[in-house]
Amino acid sequence: MKVRIIGSGTSTGVPQIGCTCAVCTSADPKDNRLRASAIVETDDARILIDCGPDFREQVLHLPYERIDGVLITHEHYDHVGGLDDLRPFCRFGSVPIYAEEYVAKALRLRMPYCFVDHRYPGVPDIPLQEIEPGQRFSINQTGV
Repeated sequence: MKVRIIGSGTSTGVPQIGCTCAVCTSADPKDNRLRASAIVETDDARILIDCGPDFREQVLHLPYERIDGVLITHEHYDHVGGLDDLRPFCRFGSVPIYAEEYVAKALRLRMPYCFVDHRYPGVPDIPLQEIEPGQRFSINQTGV
């Protein structure tokens, strides 16, 4: 298993706009961090954990490969704001989104066009799969 952290910043990213603290004004490139996200690769699955508004920037330098599923930890914008940017990855096939019921409800309200029965052309193919807290589920053969 390989885990790649593609974002480790706060909900506003680092540096935060308008902040004058030592970290936000630092010239050290390690103090420039995109919002939290990771890619987990197993023998048979590539799983994205959270898909915030920095997703596009986070993956531009990575190999363009299929994403087998996206696990959303919670409904805050810094964890779901990039879901529409999954569209290019849908060329490989659907990219299922896995989320607890309350998160799934929030996503249906925030992005209703993505989760209707009759999608129009150009809408990402990201079927929503509700998962139960504390219950195992699988993405391909990988148990999560």
